Amino acid sequence: MKLTEHQWSQAKTYIKEHARPLEQKLFNFYFEEGSKEEAIKELSRFQNPDGGFGQSIEPDFRLDISSPLATTIGLQHAKDLQLSISHPIVLKAMDYLQNTYDEDIKGWNAVPKEVNSVPHAPWWHFDLEKGHCGVQTNWANPNAEIVGYFHLFQSKHPRLQEWTEKAVKELSTLPKPIEMHDFLCYQRLLQEVSGDTKSYLLKVLSSSVRGTVCTDPLRWHEYVAKPIQVASAPSSPFYELLENEVYLQLDNEINTQHAEGYWQPNWSWFGQFEETWPIAEREWKGILTLGMLRVFNAYQLK
Repeated sequence: MKLTEHQWSQAKTYIKEHARPLEQKLFNFYFEEGSKEEAIKELSRFQNPDGGFGQSIEPDFRLDISSPLATTIGLQHAKDLQLSISHPIVLKAMDYLQNTYDEDIKGWNAVPKEVNSVPHAPWWHFDLEKGHCGVQTNWANPNAEIVGYFHLFQSKHPRLQEWTEKAVKELSTLPKPIEMHDFLCYQRLLQEVSGDTKSYLLKVLSSSVRGTVCTDPLRWHEYVAKPIQVASAPSSPFYELLENEVYLQLDNEINTQHAEGYWQPNWSWFGQFEETWPIAEREWKGILTLGMLRVFNAYQLK
């Protein structure tokens, strides 16, 4: 089953009429030979003078100031846009991460306590007693992903070996199957390492992937890890382990696309900040719809 021309057209129209300018320019670049520089310009609007990203680039917390988590999202785009290690956006973002490393936790806090003063999803609430937000049940999220960006953009960093060894050690202690967000962070690290580190990460993640990912289509409307989140293209190292489920999900996504063209988040803020959630939800629809089109393109189903 393929996405029909009408479905693609509806998704395109939704992005162009309702998504953020960032997703609009990214769509133009990825699918319409649009300007890469325009996409980079839109990305730069989310970067603060300290080099970190904020400005609600992650729609689920409306924080203008920088955070390591928001900076990982900025760097995801920087990688996708193939920005060089010397690009100003990259240099400033990596300086920000260098400057916000916390020796006490041997890593980075996803978000600062200031997140509590702005509308946010409950899982981003900063627990002052614990010293971190709800998503940080262990070291993996977002630290494994951040270490990956040092491999990609600052491979000569003097502490990179230390941080990589920390990531390997932490992975060995994670309960199995690995929680979905922790898995995704280690998956991003896997993409940037080589040698024995890559072999070990691939072995551990592969042994967990069918437990991490929900393979039951009846539960895909719930907030679960779905196959194409970890196998977004046939080149994914987890594709063969999930091949049948990947195509089941792709068929399911074709059948559940909204008539207006978008794909919608399978989560909400549980009634909190009711005046702001619709804004975040609309932004997520644009993000998810662009992401879904990129997956269909990767699988040549458009």
